[in-house]
Amino acid sequence: MTIELSVGAIIRYKTNENNNSRDHAEFLLLRNKRGFWGFPQGHKEKGENEIQTLEREVHEETGIIDLDIHQYIGKIQYKYFRADGVRSEKEVKFYFATTPTREVIISNEHEDFKWSTYVDALSLLDHRQLKCIILKGRRKGLY
Repeated sequence: MTIELSVGAIIRYKTNENNNSRDHAEFLLLRNKRGFWGFPQGHKEKGENEIQTLEREVHEETGIIDLDIHQYIGKIQYKYFRADGVRSEKEVKFYFATTPTREVIISNEHEDFKWSTYVDALSLLDHRQLKCIILKGRRKGLY
């Protein structure tokens, strides 16, 4: 079984105001067609490095172009069944990024989006590994 490689971002909205404290910071969540909340992420295409993949996927899934990528957070791995019924394994490397753009235009891959506080994000995220990756960024002092 080959491992599919993807890159994702935990994106914090960056305001010009001084109220962008840890408790008031907002993170972008996307809800997929199956109803699960997560972060923008997607497959690495041939010839792309991770940052290029991240920028392309964030733009395709959210419309956001103005993205400041700060630091690598970590990776998750999981197994799933593709639409064709074949069992597959995926590795997703996550980066922390900020954007001054609040307007989001979601792609047809998603049903909804939400800017959420850190605490609310933890309760909305359905998958344990996504909760672990946002926790890891917090422990690293990124947000």
